[in-house]
Amino acid sequence: MGSRTPQWVRPSDWLDFWNGAQHLYVNDRHREVHFRDTSARILALARDPGAHLLDYGPGEATYADQIAAAVGRLTLCEAADQPRRKLAARFAGNPKVDVVQPAALAELVDSSVDLMVVNSVVQYLRRDELRQLLVLARRLLTPDGRLVIGDVIPRRASVISEVVAILRLASRERFLVAAVASLVVTAFSPYSRIRARLGLSRYDEADMVALLGAAGFAAVRQPFNLSHNPARLTFVATPHA
Repeated sequence: MGSRTPQWVRPSDWLDFWNGAQHLYVNDRHREVHFRDTSARILALARDPGAHLLDYGPGEATYADQIAAAVGRLTLCEAADQPRRKLAARFAGNPKVDVVQPAALAELVDSSVDLMVVNSVVQYLRRDELRQLLVLARRLLTPDGRLVIGDVIPRRASVISEVVAILRLASRERFLVAAVASLVVTAFSPYSRIRARLGLSRYDEADMVALLGAAGFAAVRQPFNLSHNPARLTFVATPHA
């Protein structure tokens, strides 16, 4: 099965960024709310307590212990070395959790995953890389499994919509003052500079449904987004014959 190692597993500027000290969250409260809410939505999709859930690109995954408790097996697949090492140390004593790098997914048995979550990841992949990830997902999912792709950025999404979304979240969760101050800092942050240089991949609903269809999935856009920004898109896809 080693020949199945994805060709898109490679170092990149984005990986270098994720391996460093990121400042994507306004403060600890923002980080807590982000992972709390995202994990709650993932748990709502994990209907079977015996399911094998694969979270591709989980980042810090601060609520992964709660997800692991609700499913039969949890695989956390993280490409960035530093976050992956931290996850591996955190879950070293948990027999229900496997922490792996993308190349290791080639060793997973066909049709062995019940739910695969790819949240806030596709914007950092080229179109050909996304296609290869979808092919991998199609191989790994059970016939009645589901692929959830969240936080997809539409082509016409604006910076204004992102600002409004974070301010609304901050107001609701009581970190508004910190959020306003952080917006100024973020404009000059390493993330903004890398984003301006590399850009982010964007997909409208029809485009994403077509890509998923070409990979062997029937996909439906959801009325919610896995992450906090309602202007971004989430899809649930199921394998078809």
